[in-house]
Amino acid sequence: MTARPPRFLVWVSAGVVAAGVTMSVVGALRTGISWDEPFHVMRLRNLFEHGWFSVDWSTDAGGSIAGDNNTLVYGPVMMLLLHGLCVLVGVEDWNAVATSPTAYDVRHLGVVIIGLVGTAAASGITRILLRSWSWAAVTAGVLFALPMWTGHVMFNIKDVPVASGYTLMTLALLAMVTPTQARRSWRVTGLVLGAVLMVGTRPAMWSALVLGVAIVGCGWMVIRRSRAAEGEVRPAWGEALTGLAAAWAILAVIYPNVFAHPSMLLRSASQSASFRENDAWGYLYIPFHLAAQFPLLLQGLAAIGLWVAIRAALRRQDRDPVLSTQLTLVLAQVLALPLLAFAKNSDLYNGLRQLLFASPAWAVLVTLGMAHLLGWAVHRTRLVGGIAALSLVLPVADQATLFPYQYTYFNPALDATGAHVDSDYWRTSVPELLPAIPTDGQVICGPTRSTQIGQSPADDEEATIAGRYSSDSSVDCRVDPLGPLSSPWTALGLPLGDTLPRDEFYVVIDRDHALPSNCTQLASVTRHRHWRQVSMTYLARCRLAPSPIGDGVAFVRPEGENMAPALWAYAPEGWVMRETASAIDAAGPSASLTFRAPEACRRRACALELRGEAGPDLGVALNDVPVPVDVKADEVTVPLPAGVTAAWVTFTSTTGAPLGLRVHTIRVIPTGVG
Repeated sequence: MTARPPRFLVWVSAGVVAAGVTMSVVGALRTGISWDEPFHVMRLRNLFEHGWFSVDWSTDAGGSIAGDNNTLVYGPVMMLLLHGLCVLVGVEDWNAVATSPTAYDVRHLGVVIIGLVGTAAASGITRILLRSWSWAAVTAGVLFALPMWTGHVMFNIKDVPVASGYTLMTLALLAMVTPTQARRSWRVTGLVLGAVLMVGTRPAMWSALVLGVAIVGCGWMVIRRSRAAEGEVRPAWGEALTGLAAAWAILAVIYPNVFAHPSMLLRSASQSASFRENDAWGYLYIPFHLAAQFPLLLQGLAAIGLWVAIRAALRRQDRDPVLSTQLTLVLAQVLALPLLAFAKNSDLYNGLRQLLFASPAWAVLVTLGMAHLLGWAVHRTRLVGGIAALSLVLPVADQATLFPYQYTYFNPALDATGAHVDSDYWRTSVPELLPAIPTDGQVICGPTRSTQIGQSPADDEEATIAGRYSSDSSVDCRVDPLGPLSSPWTALGLPLGDTLPRDEFYVVIDRDHALPSNCTQLASVTRHRHWRQVSMTYLARCRLAPSPIGDGVAFVRPEGENMAPALWAYAPEGWVMRETASAIDAAGPSASLTFRAPEACRRRACALELRGEAGPDLGVALNDVPVPVDVKADEVTVPLPAGVTAAWVTFTSTTGAPLGLRVHTIRVIPTGVG
């Protein structure tokens, strides 16, 4: 298992690392704003203001820790590190969190740095196991040959720090298994930094920390029994306990609302496993993505390495308990939580990115597989080394064709089936699409699609209709601070035109979804993956006619779910539904409602009646013509002259401030005049 790697394999690995680092740095500056980043900016602002790393609609509820708010799923450590980096380079102030494209670019580069730390830690693990810096270099090459790793290292503020922190923790624990007086502070520091980064980014990862320390504790007992030397064990216990205590103290100081309360950590694990209400594929999810998202040759080498590690860990418990314990730590990082997620049918989505923490240890197993094959085929070193080199080069070639969207990689076996799989969930390809987006009308990023207004989700992709909203918001993506467009749109000084016909709008559709039947495609960002052309995101122009208002509309949603498409049809621009399940709120200084008026309103005057709360500075326009408005304590009335059919009612703040308008119900009533 310790045969030296061929020199050309080491050089190939070095070349792969160089290519991976180059793609990561350049890609960090080319990728756009991913789904999670604006939300984490919001969370960090609330941490500074209220002490809770939470979204606005949770903070407004006093720091709600309800499961649908995900308050306990995330911790602030990574964002604080990135904030410090932004302050250091001068794109943010200490007391402000910027949303400029430059600030996002700096954060991306910060993620790259953290990813390099994880890569170095994985190489360090191999160095300890195989006692070879050459094999350590191969591990780094394996990790950067994994498209999922290189792709996420460019921007992923949630999963890369967990992976790097976990690997740094594993490295420190491996080193503690055979403690020496030298470098004691390095081992403790590694454990502290790894634990703080991992648990401080995702609090539920405390379980991985506890598991790692438990494995080492059991290993120490076996080592002590086999060597009859307690003196070698006591220093290691001191190192581990010191590291744990220091990590907990640091986390409690950084985020006392969670880390000073053990019960919160228990709840964080529950929230992390089930916040999407078990909305995943079921038990086949992890096996499918393991088989489809990992390069084929590397899968084979990983399988060999897994077999080697398990066999050695079991057989050497008595003869070499140190190596057995070290291998168990690596196996735990690869297997423990993924197997638990499989057993619990946990809510996973967007591939295996939530299990990205296993990737560095997986790279170690691949290296063990290579080393075992070379030791076994001593007379075919060039052949085995060539296969190993090919296993690194081929995925990098695939990465080059997908750059900078390597996280959309699926292997040739999957592509040979022709099966449709999601592409750019993260929407980081939007900057490449931006030059093609017109400036004359509302843009919806990631519109919710349904088979028809009133039904969702869509079973027939070809029959889908794009709604004029995304999940819980109809805010124009050009100004939505939680979307991928507002930051570059503002930085470029692009106009917010509004000259499209009122029943038309633009959409940015991701994940290679089929074109909705009410849309016409205008532009697309594509990449070639093997012999397929894959759309990352595309732009379309859509039309959605107003819906009849009938006897009225009540804006309600089931608890924990989004409002139905049929109801969003009446709230086409400027609304969100987050803070309550029984009303929509105007998120900015303007918002619009639309509907088809009853037949009776063609012959006589009617009025639109809103039940809700409104501020005193409310202006209203009907089909772009200003009209008077009657504002009462819990009611707003807008006159509709006789002859109105399709109505577009726009509410604006006369002072330019947020509207402060909340609407529970709308209805049209005859006034008897006209």
